[in-house]
Amino acid sequence: MSGGAATTGGGAPAVRSIVIDEPFGPAADWALETDDAFVLSKAGCLETLVKYESGGTLAPMLATSWTQVKPTVWRLTLRQGVKFQDGTPLDAKAVAGALRHALKVKTPAAAFSPDTVSGVKAVGSSTVEVTTVKPDVLLPQSLASPNTGILAPKAYAAGAIDPKGTCTGPFAITKEIPQQAIDLKRNASYWGGHVQLASAEVRFIADGGKRATQVRTGEAQIARKIPVTSVQELKGQSGIRTKTTELSRTTELVLNNKKSPLDTTRVRQAIQAAVDTKAIAAAVYPGVSRPAVGPFAPGDAWAPKGARPVKADVTKAKSLLAQAGVAPSSLKLTLLAYNEGAGFADLASVIQNQLKAIGIKVSIRTGEYASMEPDLLAGKFDMALLSRNYLGDLPDPYGFLTQDYTCKGAYNLAHHCDPKVDALVKKAGATASATGRYALYADVATRLQSRAVDVFLVHETESVALAGVRGYTIQPYYTLTADLSLGAK
Repeated sequence: MSGGAATTGGGAPAVRSIVIDEPFGPAADWALETDDAFVLSKAGCLETLVKYESGGTLAPMLATSWTQVKPTVWRLTLRQGVKFQDGTPLDAKAVAGALRHALKVKTPAAAFSPDTVSGVKAVGSSTVEVTTVKPDVLLPQSLASPNTGILAPKAYAAGAIDPKGTCTGPFAITKEIPQQAIDLKRNASYWGGHVQLASAEVRFIADGGKRATQVRTGEAQIARKIPVTSVQELKGQSGIRTKTTELSRTTELVLNNKKSPLDTTRVRQAIQAAVDTKAIAAAVYPGVSRPAVGPFAPGDAWAPKGARPVKADVTKAKSLLAQAGVAPSSLKLTLLAYNEGAGFADLASVIQNQLKAIGIKVSIRTGEYASMEPDLLAGKFDMALLSRNYLGDLPDPYGFLTQDYTCKGAYNLAHHCDPKVDALVKKAGATASATGRYALYADVATRLQSRAVDVFLVHETESVALAGVRGYTIQPYYTLTADLSLGAK
């Protein structure tokens, strides 16, 4: 299939189809507790009760309202007239069944699990009640995560998830070529109104350069996550434009806080002072990143006001090591850099040279992330590069901070434990006011940065190549939408 526009008798373009190149495809038989849910959401098939919009705001999707009727009970009113793509109605029974399935899987998603949700029930035909283990002001954010997407009852009938004909979104899957592509057609009965495109093909292509090439040759109309070199190559090409936007993602140098001498704050601060984030942004990610000011980008509502990148200072770094009583020559550290990380090979070499300037010897170990994760989780490493989406587990920083920086966090690769941070995160999770909650997140970010728990390197961007596309916005959950179309600018 190839995207493009047919021409009507009057000469006006009649757009029919589009091809989208995505970097990642389904890897777990469409299990919604995995990243496969995000693939389905980006493909315009899977929808959630609550919609996440840029800037952390929420909007109605399959639910029109949600109210915390008791400290541990949320009541959601479902949108009327919605049908699954197989024609069955979206009602409270179907929604409650889908959410209960999410709770019963072997490894529930962090956004919606028995740790936080104790039950879901239908109340009549159009109301669903979700009961939480303890008061949870962030349940609506959980219900905006694609991991809590709603499929028709028959999707769960055969053991493995079957999304064909069981979504509610603007596009329905008609064909799947495993690990390669899915074909989709317009959902003519879409509750959200007219769907502009008649059909689409979503291709899963790991090579970013190849994704960009397909836009240049006309084989695709959208290519997500194209590399820096491709952005430069596509500039000025007729009919093609690129868009670059900052993501909720930061590249960091993870430091093992429980392993000597990295368990000493001054040693970590010395490494932080030796790493030149400005030089890294310019050399490794030219024009598409900026030095990190901490875990959160400066424009985020939850970032500390006036935060600045740590200025590289070799003299200060050496002084901090001396204050810690550590001879630089005694430090021989290994840096893990997984192959899937964009630019990680170059980044590791730059950091190796920057730490060499203060006398620290760094050896680099590369490999697939899957081969490294057991050692990372077990604390059997010194330093590691990591690209982390801080709105990935939950469309609010609470999920990220809980997972990565609390004492019992399931993804606490830094093996960091600070009762002060735990208390701030816990307080944030119980704060209904977004303003109050964001202020607490900023306090945590300041503490992580000042104590050099990790070395935050750059705030990442995503670059997308587009050919004659209308109605497209870079968004973490949605690519193929009802408003997307092709035609002359």
